[in-house]
Amino acid sequence: MRILILGGTSFFGREAAIRLHQAGNEVTVFSRRVPVDGLPLDIRQTRGDRTVEIDLNRMAVEPWDAIIDNICYNAEDAQKAIRVFSGRTGLYLYTSSASIYSVLEGSNSPFRENQADLLPLKAQLKEKYAYGLGKYAAEKEFLAAFVDKKFPAAIIRPPVVIGPNDPTLRAYSYWLRLADGGPLFLPGASFRNRFIFSKDLARAMETLVYAENPYGKAYNFADSQALTLEDFAKLSARIMHRDSGLICPDYAWLKEHGFDFEASPFSMGGDFVLDIARAEKDFGWTSTPASAWLEESINWYLNTYTGPAPKNYASRKQEFELAKKWTLKV
Repeated sequence: MRILILGGTSFFGREAAIRLHQAGNEVTVFSRRVPVDGLPLDIRQTRGDRTVEIDLNRMAVEPWDAIIDNICYNAEDAQKAIRVFSGRTGLYLYTSSASIYSVLEGSNSPFRENQADLLPLKAQLKEKYAYGLGKYAAEKEFLAAFVDKKFPAAIIRPPVVIGPNDPTLRAYSYWLRLADGGPLFLPGASFRNRFIFSKDLARAMETLVYAENPYGKAYNFADSQALTLEDFAKLSARIMHRDSGLICPDYAWLKEHGFDFEASPFSMGGDFVLDIARAEKDFGWTSTPASAWLEESINWYLNTYTGPAPKNYASRKQEFELAKKWTLKV
């Protein structure tokens, strides 16, 4: 198969490119960042801007069996892809996000795919919901194009992705705190979430590329097992042979004492669990065990990663001081 990946040079896009190439497909990646190191030489790297329609037009000169779009963030850019690639691809797989459930009025965990069809948008959305709102709007364009024009769109909705080479450094921010031996503040420690390993997301993309009839459908793909944030931290600490040093005050106390909530990027105000029954039924989906992907990811960050610390680590000194106040309170 001839496969084009829009945004295939880093993190899970890179994993998907390598996986599909190793399976014998002819893979091309399209990004402003190319050329990048670490991709097999047989993967073609093409420079371009996803938001510029003329750059997309260059990629539509030849037809594709499948296109994976990892870098569309709004309705306008979805419309560009529909105009450019109509009749030029057998499948258009749009990488959306589980964050779209956050912008729906009345959505509840576990989040099922049909909630996006049945529920309206929330009336008022703060700026922090801009990402989810943009992904939701792009989804609507692709699915409408499938109905109106038979545009061969399919949607994949992953939750938080964790693995080596994650540019957000969110998971690493927890592991770095565990490594320094200090306290680990976990607001909302008991709320449940489903993550997904970056290599599992690449495998899910491959699954949909080969699927017989994914068109016009959305799929949640995530870990088979939901974890609380406390589970995540304790399992990580066990792998690292560290004392977890967990501190779990309520939100009110942390806010009163000036805690920087960016220091715990996986904290939530409630459960955020994707229902993956559709992927399990249609494709027999199972994930890599959390203990295995956590160990692989932690070892990569502690032994291979040489970049800067996460930005939220700048508040580490204040966390130590705040831990003393909590100890006195307790």
